[in-house]
Amino acid sequence: MLDRLNDRERMLVIGSVFLVAALGIYTILSIFVDLRNKLTEEIYETRSHATQLDRVIREFNYLKSLQTGGSEEDVSVMYSKLDQIMVRYNLKDKVQTMKDTTTVIRKDYNKIQIDVSFRSVLLQDVIKFIYDIEKNKQVQAKVDYLTFRKPFVEKEIYDVNLKVSSYSRITKGK
Repeated sequence: MLDRLNDRERMLVIGSVFLVAALGIYTILSIFVDLRNKLTEEIYETRSHATQLDRVIREFNYLKSLQTGGSEEDVSVMYSKLDQIMVRYNLKDKVQTMKDTTTVIRKDYNKIQIDVSFRSVLLQDVIKFIYDIEKNKQVQAKVDYLTFRKPFVEKEIYDVNLKVSSYSRITKGK
């Protein structure tokens, strides 16, 4: 068939075949790239769903323990758990004061609050400490109050005061 065509027509037909082939290859490659991008996005979304599910489960277990009165923590258990976290982040020797108060709320709940004062600590260590309490639920408690100030302008150390509160349901059978 190409033998019947002159050189100019032959070049036009061959060029057209290469153009169609190049467009076909481009189309196939773009489809594969789009599929790959969609799979990558789906992987990232799936990873975030797993962390969200873990967070929801921890919060559910915490709220369930409040509702049923389970996992009642007394003051000594809270002190012990807080001490473990403080040792992990080198905060134990920086504690100036730790004092607790216990109050009854509406005759149904027992609130244990521990006031902690740190002196000359790195702020990132305190943030890790709070993260372990709030997000990792290593203590069945919440940080209700946080203040910090920088006593020395030229240094990156802070004085920090915080209040950690734990709530438990008072059981009627006692």
